[in-house]
Amino acid sequence: MPSDVSWLVEKRILYIHMYGFMTGQEIAAQNKIMETYIQQSEQLLHLISDSTDMTGTNMGLRDLQKMQFANVPNLGWSIYISSRMMDRFFATVITQLMKKRGREFATLEEGLRFLQEMDDTLPQLPAPNLLNLT
Repeated sequence: MPSDVSWLVEKRILYIHMYGFMTGQEIAAQNKIMETYIQQSEQLLHLISDSTDMTGTNMGLRDLQKMQFANVPNLGWSIYISSRMMDRFFATVITQLMKKRGREFATLEEGLRFLQEMDDTLPQLPAPNLLNLT
């Protein structure tokens, strides 16, 4: 599966790194993995979905809606990272339709800076080049 799911900040920020070509079926499998992480968090939980290394997708609108986790009661900000303006546009539309707090950024650095400004309970977040992300 062309994605990795891990804690960026234990039980506070979930980082999803997507790469290569991703199908709707792979998104569904990724969501199952994410659910186990989400269930561990009792505090405000932020999601960062980083698709800067994706080469393509056959995802439809319904697949994208499934990525938003509409029923997570402690969901904070959902951050979507993509260098492609059109991908960020679609993420904005879906976030608005789901009535969730979400923002879209071209770089991980911008997304981390935004989260740090919005949630003062988070520890100091390291610069993206200092993170050991897979």
